[in-house]
Amino acid sequence: MEQIKAQYQVAIVGAGPAGSAAAISCKEHNLSVVLIDKAEFPRDKVCGDGIPLKTFNLLEKLGFNEDELFEDGHKINQLKVYSPEYKITTYGNVKADASTKSGCIPRKDFDSKLFKKAAAAADLALTGYRVIKIEDVANKKKLILKNLKEAGQKEIIVEAIIAADGANSAIARMTGLLKREEAHYFDGLRCYYEGKKFDSAVHLFYDRQTLPGYVWVFPVGEEKANVGIMINKKFKSSSGKTIRDIFLDVIENNPNLKEVLDGARPVDKIKGAPLPLGTLPGSRITNGVILIGDAAAFINPVTGGGIYFSVLSAIKASEVLNDSLSRNDVSEKGLIEYENWWREEILPGFEYSDMLKRWFDSEKFATWFLNTASWFKPFANFFIMVYGRPLPKRALWHPLFWIRVFLQR
Repeated sequence: MEQIKAQYQVAIVGAGPAGSAAAISCKEHNLSVVLIDKAEFPRDKVCGDGIPLKTFNLLEKLGFNEDELFEDGHKINQLKVYSPEYKITTYGNVKADASTKSGCIPRKDFDSKLFKKAAAAADLALTGYRVIKIEDVANKKKLILKNLKEAGQKEIIVEAIIAADGANSAIARMTGLLKREEAHYFDGLRCYYEGKKFDSAVHLFYDRQTLPGYVWVFPVGEEKANVGIMINKKFKSSSGKTIRDIFLDVIENNPNLKEVLDGARPVDKIKGAPLPLGTLPGSRITNGVILIGDAAAFINPVTGGGIYFSVLSAIKASEVLNDSLSRNDVSEKGLIEYENWWREEILPGFEYSDMLKRWFDSEKFATWFLNTASWFKPFANFFIMVYGRPLPKRALWHPLFWIRVFLQR
């Protein structure tokens, strides 16, 4: 077994948006970093491809340029939400302008750009390697890596690990952090469509078959769109249908969706991925280990979005590790600032979103609410303020929240 003799302070496992952001942020704190991923880049990633404005704001702080990121994407300025009875609520302007930063970028392109900068920042970047074991060695962590391209293994010794290895995190399993509980998971599928000119709007279809989830159309180019579904595991099981069956049925029979996709055709295979939701119980730290991004289940329970929380948690993890390493204490107690932070700053918003998700478990409620939102502005305002927002604790008890609900245009 080959042992890499240089000892690094931090091993970042996973080089998607969370891991790449962590590598760049760690280097800004002058920490030595090894970045590891089982894939070779560029690689595909099942996702809706939506990148909100708040994510671009974080990435700009890490040195990314908006125009560079949008070379292979499409700017978005509208959100259209469709009720089970086909009523439409529209948010945003008619036309995009120079200030529009929200957009849709295929993850293959987006992640590759982030990885390129992260690999340049890291002291060592290893792709095509899977972590198969973690051992404690003299208050450090030994990672045993399997070479997926050819026979062989490597050993790397570090002081701490940032786990950014996605929804099926091997590090979370190896360390006993987070348990798979169906009530806190969505399943997702995605396929690309081409053949017509798409508008600059994101479309969400709350169909009776998908509640509390939805089918989406996210334009990633003028003539290409990401079309997908996220659905509650419990609902999928009770319906007796596969998620693929439900997805194809909605595409074929939902009149709003048929209109949006009219003239377009699928151009690749339908691909799937699990979505662990932010309400998943469990700690995100243990001795020498921090979970970030999808590995930490930092996915919004009503939107299924996680890229913003991936980058945000990566930046915070690097700050906490920098402080912990300076004190020579990366124990669970030494990392507790990160645990307290996500519970105070991220979890409350997930809980509000989960509240909306549970309401949308009821077809009757979801239909009434979304129908009403299509003509009554306060309902529309409430939806968009809870939908995907990182709301603080007791936000619904704050008078300003309700002033915005009733007066925002």
